[in-house]
Amino acid sequence: MPRSSTSSLESVRTEQLKRLRQGLPEVLRGNRFYRERLHGVRTWNDFERMPFTTKADLVADQAATPPFGSNLTYGLDRYVRLHQTSGSSGQAPLRWLDTAESWRWWRDIWAQHVYAAAGVTARDRVLLAFSFGPFIGFWSAFAGAEQLGALVIPGGAMTTQQRARAIMDLGATVLCCTPTYALRLAEAGAELGLDLSASPLRVTIHAGEPGASIPATRDAIDRAFGAYAVDHTGMTELGPTGFSCEVRDGVHLVESEFIFEVIDEELIATNLGRWGSPVIRYRTGDRVRLSREPCPCGSPFPKLLGGILGRVDDMITVRGVNLYPSQVEDIVRRHPQVLEFLIEHRRERHMDEVTLIIECADGGVLDALLESELRSALGARIGVRQVAPGTLPRAELKAKRLIRIES
Repeated sequence: MPRSSTSSLESVRTEQLKRLRQGLPEVLRGNRFYRERLHGVRTWNDFERMPFTTKADLVADQAATPPFGSNLTYGLDRYVRLHQTSGSSGQAPLRWLDTAESWRWWRDIWAQHVYAAAGVTARDRVLLAFSFGPFIGFWSAFAGAEQLGALVIPGGAMTTQQRARAIMDLGATVLCCTPTYALRLAEAGAELGLDLSASPLRVTIHAGEPGASIPATRDAIDRAFGAYAVDHTGMTELGPTGFSCEVRDGVHLVESEFIFEVIDEELIATNLGRWGSPVIRYRTGDRVRLSREPCPCGSPFPKLLGGILGRVDDMITVRGVNLYPSQVEDIVRRHPQVLEFLIEHRRERHMDEVTLIIECADGGVLDALLESELRSALGARIGVRQVAPGTLPRAELKAKRLIRIES
């Protein structure tokens, strides 16, 4: 891949098509799912004529050919890892297999791009605060940190309180978790009398939600840990797609390992190193704004401005105004007193109604103030209801912020 920020899109596409043409013949020989959908590729026009792949396609395929579906290029004896999606989108979880080569591709991207951009080296101690279950979570972050030679601290089976203590006791310098869970860790630390902002942590790496690219949420994490929060994007079925840089105005896409397209504000992606179970022209459902302007950090990769802006299907309309949960979160997280929140969307008398439900610390009362700020910033009337601390659920992985209520 050309390593210059001024590389032309044409030269990038040439290299991407070369990678695709190298891997596609083997896929078409052994992979029944794609052999029935695709054809050979010689030009970019050939590529753009290929059909999209959707999550619904993959779910249906696994239902028709259980337990792993037909998107397998090799016999099962070639595969060494199994993971599955979180199921947070409401669809059945997808099971996903990786060969040793595909898993090496995963960890190389973490070591050479995600960790490199965050300044993580062999001298670091990396705490991974997630369950270590079948969800991909930060499994590839674990493997990438091992590859770097860093000291890896697995946080599975620990309580939140134990993880907060481990940061201090074990001298962790890097924390990997979702943005929501980072704030929950900080809350637990404060309850234990621990000042996590005085810990050895210097960088926190987040994925699973757009929070680390939402300025107010990122700033709240920075303050809580006295560290530098960075964003990472990826999907179980797709791979590790991006990372934020020191400019922190978006996420760079790893264009050397993926083909990215943006169609009607939705990110479409094709991986170029996971040939055992690839996805080609995959509709991610992520709403984005792509920029190819050179970044001051010097990265050769394009940038998603503001990171992942939200899910295409998470848009809600209030009195004709289109809103996304990330817009609400950016306002809510400007108030450190807010411990947790949910957005409730319901339909009443053929009208959309949205209510923000919040928990506040120290007896704070913010409902009237937040109603005013939301209306001023978003141009829509959103009611705010305050509940007692401890009322709303806490999430270790992805937080479900938008609750739709059918009336």
